[in-house]
Amino acid sequence: MENKCTDINNLLEKLSLEGFSGYEFVDYWDADTMAVGMKKGNVLIYISAYDYSKTNGYDVIMEEFETGIILKSEYKRSYHELINDLLYFLK
Repeated sequence: MENKCTDINNLLEKLSLEGFSGYEFVDYWDADTMAVGMKKGNVLIYISAYDYSKTNGYDVIMEEFETGIILKSEYKRSYHELINDLLYFLK
């Protein structure tokens, strides 16, 4: 994505190789260059690379799109932990 930081663009590249289906990348946070979203059905997943260069971890918030109810919130997740989180919601 043109307006996103290198860490997010690298993540998007890696995620595109994971074989998830039925989701779309969304960007409801134009001003946040360190975040991107994934949406499938009524689930919205916010992924932030803030502090990634220091922690090698992503912050993840998964919520119901229509209600905003938080389904899961995790911080400083490694790439493999992030994939496991995504598998549960994107299966």
